[in-house]
Amino acid sequence: MNIADEHISAIRTLGYTADEARFLYVVATHSGYFVPRQFVALTGASWGKRSDNFTNKLERYGHATWREYMDLGGVYHLFSKTLYRLISRENLRNRRRHSTEFIRTRLLLLDFVIANPDHEYLETEQEKLHFFCDELAIPKKALPAKAYEGFSTPEPTLRYFVDKFPLFRDASNGSPSPVLC
Repeated sequence: MNIADEHISAIRTLGYTADEARFLYVVATHSGYFVPRQFVALTGASWGKRSDNFTNKLERYGHATWREYMDLGGVYHLFSKTLYRLISRENLRNRRRHSTEFIRTRLLLLDFVIANPDHEYLETEQEKLHFFCDELAIPKKALPAKAYEGFSTPEPTLRYFVDKFPLFRDASNGSPSPVLC
């Protein structure tokens, strides 16, 4: 993962350590939801005081809530508009409440990202469009898109890659041109 230092620094201004800030960035960007074992897995922390202090801090600062979900158990939801704004992700829908099935999918996505931290992820719609349109010369009309009707304009707004599944470049095959996965 290539997390910009300014994003980590911005989250740290809210009172988090560098490891906590890195974890919050990953959660905000890829999921919006997490369970404490994922914090432990990404940061290398031990169960106990450090993980408890982190989750208590999140709730105390009003950046996340803990909710019980049927068939999922307890899950933290990172919803703070301030935090998302600090990392230029204020329009991500991850901070909104979702269905149990959506949450389950996001937790699995976060597990994948945590298990594969060395990948170069295309995190934003703009990064994905740049890769497909500019680097691969694929026309926008060939990319997955969804039209959203606006209130103020008669034309719908097209959004690309709305599923927000992680895409990354894999150069492990030794090829000079990485494969997108």
